[in-house]
Amino acid sequence: MSNATQYEQDYSELSADITAKIGRIPNLFGKDKHDMVGDVEVLLEEAKELIDQIEVESHAATGDARRQIMMNVANYNRDYETHVKNLRKAKLSYTDDAEQRNELLGNEHKNTLTSNSERLERSSKRLEDGYRMAMETEEIGQNVLNNLAQDREKINNARNRLNNVDDTLGQSSRLLNNMYRRVIQNKAMMFVIGLIIVVIIVLALYGMLK
Repeated sequence: MSNATQYEQDYSELSADITAKIGRIPNLFGKDKHDMVGDVEVLLEEAKELIDQIEVESHAATGDARRQIMMNVANYNRDYETHVKNLRKAKLSYTDDAEQRNELLGNEHKNTLTSNSERLERSSKRLEDGYRMAMETEEIGQNVLNNLAQDREKINNARNRLNNVDDTLGQSSRLLNNMYRRVIQNKAMMFVIGLIIVVIIVLALYGMLK
């Protein structure tokens, strides 16, 4: 079972619990009603965190699975807003005292501001995390580019050295060829000189014998 599936099951159970407790609030008074409202507000915070977790998990999914999770997240957000409205109505039910109603409205406004502030803080944190990841990714990319540039420079240097070696081998080959031709020429010259000497000796001997 994936994390998203587990979170969705947890949200469904939590949503049912919230609905049941909100339904009991209008029949309560005084401290009992105040405590029940506090419990529901805590459950609503947990529900919102679960929705955020499901949305985060959706980024790890792909294709149809991701689209389905995102549709579920939208439904959960609507369900959450319905719970918030129902809680507001339940808190005002059977509260006839105008001053108490105003106090409840003031607390509701304060709680809404606090909830919005916390939601904004979470969004800011996610943006900061995203920005930090982007900067880290950019730094890694820059390091990779620098390494590639260094590798390219090394390859160019190696290619230049190979070209120099080729030039040196070419010069050595030409030098060896020249030396070989000179050796052949020297051998031919020695052969010719030897042949001339032999001819001279033969002629000399022939002249002496004659």
